Amino acid sequence: MKQNKNLLKALIACAAFVVIIVAMLLVYNQFKPGTVKGAKEVTIQVVIPDEETKEFTLHTDAEYLRQALEEENLIKGTDGDYGLFITEVNGRVAQDTNQEWWCITKEGGQVNTSVDSIAIADDDQYELTLTVGY
Repeated sequence: MKQNKNLLKALIACAAFVVIIVAMLLVYNQFKPGTVKGAKEVTIQVVIPDEETKEFTLHTDAEYLRQALEEENLIKGTDGDYGLFITEVNGRVAQDTNQEWWCITKEGGQVNTSVDSIAIADDDQYELTLTVGY
C-alpha cells in the first residue's frame, strides 16, 4: 500500500514536470523574435578602436544577421555549440593572443545571442565592435 502511494506521488511529479516543460516551450515559441520575410535594408557599422568607423548598407532578403553578413562577405568565423563565433570582420581578424573579440550590438544595446539567431528587419542597425579583454 505504501509503495503504491510512493509510486503515485512519483508519477504525479513526473506528469507535472512534463506539463511545465511543455508550457515553457509553448510560451517560448509564442514570444521568440519572429523573422521578417522579403527585402530589407540593414545598416552595419564596423567599429575598431583608434580607427575610422566603417558603415555598410546591406540590401538583403535574409532573415538572420549571419546570412546577410555572409552574403556581403563581411564576416568569417568558426561554428561552435552556440553558433558562429565571429573571428574576422571586413578583413580585420580578432587576435586571440590580445584577447580581442567581436561584440555585436543593436543600436548601441548589447545583443546576447549568436549572430545565427539574430532576426533582422528593415531599417535595423547593428554594430560590430572589436573589443579587447575577456
